[in-house]
Amino acid sequence: MRRVTLALVTIWVLGLTHDRAVAQPEKPLAGRFPVSSSDDAWSKLPPPENPPFPAWAKVLVSPLPKTTARMLELDYLHRAENPLGTVLAAKIRYAVAETLGSKCGTATAAADLLRVGLSASDVAALAKPAGLPPAEAFALAFARKLTKEGHAISDDEFAELLRLYGPEKVTALVHTVAYANFHNRVMLGFGVTHPPDPPLGVKFDAEKLAKVVAPARPPWDDLRAATGAGPAARVEWSQFGFDDLALSLDKQKARKLRLPLPDLGRFKDLPPREKAQAERVVWTTISTGYQPGMTRAWFACLNEFYAESKVDRVFTNSMFWVVTRTNDCFY
Repeated sequence: MRRVTLALVTIWVLGLTHDRAVAQPEKPLAGRFPVSSSDDAWSKLPPPENPPFPAWAKVLVSPLPKTTARMLELDYLHRAENPLGTVLAAKIRYAVAETLGSKCGTATAAADLLRVGLSASDVAALAKPAGLPPAEAFALAFARKLTKEGHAISDDEFAELLRLYGPEKVTALVHTVAYANFHNRVMLGFGVTHPPDPPLGVKFDAEKLAKVVAPARPPWDDLRAATGAGPAARVEWSQFGFDDLALSLDKQKARKLRLPLPDLGRFKDLPPREKAQAERVVWTTISTGYQPGMTRAWFACLNEFYAESKVDRVFTNSMFWVVTRTNDCFY
């Protein structure tokens, strides 16, 4: 879980078929980082075709081309092949984006809903959960609370979600909320304001992608001397000592799992490395057991990022502390 959070936050701070009928025209993109054109972006990757490139990926592709490729695949999975179905998944992403104040995220989720046949009034109804089916309204409320104050979700609330959706869909729902938070923070960090693009169904060839070379990284020793004012974060370094943290950790270890562990027979055909991780780390046990496709797509993105970014672990561990403290995350 730490590795997932570290990669997510670091990317954030670094600030199949394609539906051409609804593709947005190429427009200049104003933002905080250098932006590639679609043609220039594709020149850095080995695609089978050259469809319009998403706005956020135009920012990320130059410094992290292989990570961008895996993020495009991850984005397509969540938007077009989500185990929750495209409608509920888009509604979950809409709720998360709205909670975060991500206009680009809400516009993208709304466009996905319109693309699969919902009306504008259906999309507008998402702002009024009382008018939605009870199970759907509960899922959207859960997504908003997990985004804004995940530490406050009670065991009873989670038990109700589990009763309504079952372990497979609950796992998919949590992954969808996590992905929506990740992706919207990427767009917010980059300052993306471009109109939404349809999901990009391009599958990258692993052998060709392996030959892509990212720009050289500046030495971390040089970056230590960098100065600049950044946004304030509620860190509260001195509020908890090591004894308090150790006590909190012991209490967390003693808690009963909210989801039943999947049958270990689900792991018997996994590759050795994936199987070992699924059997050793509890959150991976649940994720791989109930939603192996979502878990595998995330780790493909995460592992590519670590290999390509060569990020300093002291930096990421420090950032991990800041983010978990800011979110009041027990981990």
